[in-house]
Amino acid sequence: MAVEDDLRRLSQLDAVFLSFSYQPYYNQDQIIVPFRPWFKGRLQQANDGSWVFRSISQDGTVVGFELGPTSGAPGRLTSSESPGAGIEVRIAYNVVPPQALPGMPQLAGASLVIEIAQELPQHLT
Repeated sequence: MAVEDDLRRLSQLDAVFLSFSYQPYYNQDQIIVPFRPWFKGRLQQANDGSWVFRSISQDGTVVGFELGPTSGAPGRLTSSESPGAGIEVRIAYNVVPPQALPGMPQLAGASLVIEIAQELPQHLT
């Protein structure tokens, strides 16, 4: 199925899970950042066609992510479906690094990956 179809299917569920990870890398050596939060919420399409994730919280706390439009972004969005994990959509962004401070290594780039999943990964449940 197309990514748009998978996003629509996820938006019809009562709850989905959103995670993001940021991985800076210096030259060719990739540094893994272990911190990866997960949020439970709903996926909604805005009037302009972009996608928004809104958290579900019992205490009234609101967390929202504007995921942006899906059109015109070939290769940035991928999706898959498996019996164990359900539907998963990944949105990848390449981040242009700022200039390094004196004495610090120059950051060659970074990637930000947002994952929207029908189920939490098994190691979290």
